[in-house]
This record gives sequence, structure tokens and C-alpha cells, in this order.
Amino acid sequence: MLIDRYGRTINYLRISVTNQCNLHCLYCRPRGRAYALPTGDELTFEEIGTVARAAASLGVEHIRLTGGEPLLREDLPELVRKLADIPEITDLALTTNGQLLAEQAPDLAAAGLHRVNISMDSLDAERYHVMTGGGSLERVWAGIEASRHVGLEPIKLNVVMVRGYNHDELPGFVRIARDQALHVRFIELMPVGPAAAQAKALFYPAAEALRQIEDLHPAHEGRPGPGPAQVYRVGRGTIGFIASVTNPPCPACNRLRITSQGKLRPCLTTDLEIDLKPALAGPEPEAAVGEALRAAVAVKPEQGLHLTQASQAFTEMCQVGG
Repeated sequence: MLIDRYGRTINYLRISVTNQCNLHCLYCRPRGRAYALPTGDELTFEEIGTVARAAASLGVEHIRLTGGEPLLREDLPELVRKLADIPEITDLALTTNGQLLAEQAPDLAAAGLHRVNISMDSLDAERYHVMTGGGSLERVWAGIEASRHVGLEPIKLNVVMVRGYNHDELPGFVRIARDQALHVRFIELMPVGPAAAQAKALFYPAAEALRQIEDLHPAHEGRPGPGPAQVYRVGRGTIGFIASVTNPPCPACNRLRITSQGKLRPCLTTDLEIDLKPALAGPEPEAAVGEALRAAVAVKPEQGLHLTQASQAFTEMCQVGG
């Protein structure tokens, strides 16, 4: 079992399978910004499987595949099948922007994926197009319906709250959660990457968001799952708030992250990382990765850098798995 020096049990691993993305969201990688994203040398599926088995042997039960946009990784169902075959992994999920999900959902479900989180920052097609730098809201809805059809549920919608862009849409998201049995997660904008320079102007706090939707009578349920959201029941669905800045979930953080290039990060917002490639190239890779996981947990910080000082303005979310 992995327990850090603050008594937190680490049982959740986020694995980025690519740092490439097919959208240009304004707070992550807006058009016109210069990017220095490494494009080659991604972990192979076999290497990811080795990492996952090592993590599972140490008590990790939850794995989430991320990007960039993970559906850009060729033959992704093959990786899902490898991970689904690990008995200790009880929750295998994927976060996607939904642009390619309708076509891939059947194969992902057949391979053993359990559920999906879909980024959906607006219910207005034109506004969504602007916020994502060219995305299609119609394709997101198609991905939601395809996921529902093949049983990739519960379906969660990730909504990054951005003042002046979508902060007035929260009641609409609550209504679709209530009426369509969806699970919406409202996420505070973190001062990381391109968002760092504009964080004060664009930031919309969870407390203000909750006041905005009070007349829809959400019923507080706490933090029932492995994720960081404070969850409320609304009709057939739920809403949740991830207040990463104003009420950070750091005291209950249960996760590690692995970049697509094989860097193990104990925290999203610090630059501390351990290169897993040497361990994976050694004679006993699974054991060596296990030692690296223990080392990462041993230095996992009490809280994110964004809470104590200026965060990494040049680190893109798509580089570290969001």
C-alpha cells in the first residue's frame, strides 16, 4: 500500500497516453501561443501495462487515461484491454473532449473501459466553438449518446468555469444533470499554463457558482467517490464542485500522474517528477517501477504549488494529464 508522509492513501493513477490535442481551449493551449510539446518517445502500451501492474500491486485501484486528447492515440482499445485484465483495477476511466468519442465508444466499452468524463465547457454551440478553438458541440452530444448506448456510465461532464465566457450557463448544466441523469463537475480555473496570466480576470469561484444555482435545490452528498468533487444530488443526476483554488482537495489527494513520456509526477502543479524510462528498461521493470512509485509518494507535497506561490506559467495541462 502507498501511504504518504501526511497519512494519505494513494490509490488513484492518472496516465497520459499523449500530449497532443485536436482542440485549442482558451485556458490550456489557445491558438497563437507557441508550444514546445515533445511529440515522440511516448510510453508504449507494454510499458504502460508494466506501470499499471506495479501500481496495482501497491494498492492502486483507480486508473484514468488522459491526454492531451487520449482518443488521438492509435489503437487505444488495445491498451484498455491490457489494463482491464489487471484484477486489482476496479475502476478504469477515460477523460476526453468528446470530438472522436462517438466512433470509438463501442470498441472502448468492448475492451473493458468502465466510464468516461467528457469536457464540455458550454451548452451553446457557438460559445463552445470559441472556447475550444474550433470544437463541435454536436460531436460532444453524439459522444454522450454513444457512451450511454454502450454502457460507459456514469457519464461525467467536466465544466471549467471561466468568468465572462460560461459562468452564466451553470443553471443550464444543472438542469441537464437533473433531467438526463448526467453528472456535471464544475471546476475552478487553476493558474497553470496560459490561464496563469489571466487567472484573476477569468476566475469564477465555486462558492459563487453554488449561490447561482441554489434555487434548483441541490442536496449535498459530500465527496462519495475517488475524485476531489464535493457532490450534490439534483433529480436523476448530480453536480459537483472541484474548488482547486478556494477549497483545495489537497488534504485528501489520493493520486499520482504519469506523463505520456513516462515522467511520474506526485503533484499536478509542481515540477517535481521521476523519469520511469530507466526503470522500464532495466532487468526487473515492474519491481523498479514499484520503487519509483514509493519514491514519488515519499516526496508528495502537502499541497499544490499554486496555493503558495506563482505556478508554472509555461507548463501546459496537456503535458501533465490535467
